[in-house]
Amino acid sequence: MITLHTLAKDLESKKIEERLKDLVIAFQKMEHDAEDSDLPYIEEDGKKYVSEKDIEEWLRKLEAEVSWSRSLSGDGCYIDPQDGTIC
Repeated sequence: MITLHTLAKDLESKKIEERLKDLVIAFQKMEHDAEDSDLPYIEEDGKKYVSEKDIEEWLRKLEAEVSWSRSLSGDGCYIDPQDGTIC
């Protein structure tokens, strides 16, 4: 499960959240107090992505994986050559 750890009114946190929403994938969002200096960060399978560079790299990889996966499972329709019925 992907968990986005954020600050309540942080612009960087909002941008990351929007990118995850644009991918239409499931993720949890946990808002923290401003006292935590590592925020925002992403946690997936026990691994934390904290630096801006690591988060960006992780997001690009996720976007590529989601795009590839969706290209394989696209909606397809066909016409049955025997009786002409569609899908």
